[in-house]
Amino acid sequence: MIEGPLGSVLVPEGRYSMMNNVWFLPSCDTLLSWLRKCGFKNPRVVDVNRTSQQEQRATDWMHFHSLSDFLDPENPELTAEGHPAPTRAVIVAESPE
Repeated sequence: MIEGPLGSVLVPEGRYSMMNNVWFLPSCDTLLSWLRKCGFKNPRVVDVNRTSQQEQRATDWMHFHSLSDFLDPENPELTAEGHPAPTRAVIVAESPE
């Protein structure tokens, strides 16, 4: 998610946090609006949290790159490309019938 009002969407050129499969990152209000437009009922945000380097780190079982490799080494509030660092939201909604 990104911070911002209804209608805010980050559409990164190239990669986001060195990932090829991130096409856009909406604000919470924008995602809630999209869900309502798709027929979901009572969509709501129940949690917003910055993804931490502690939870996404290299371990004995996962030797690959971790979040710290994808952030700006000078400013961990930004991705390697200069975008806002990853933040996730948990959204709950009722299925359309």
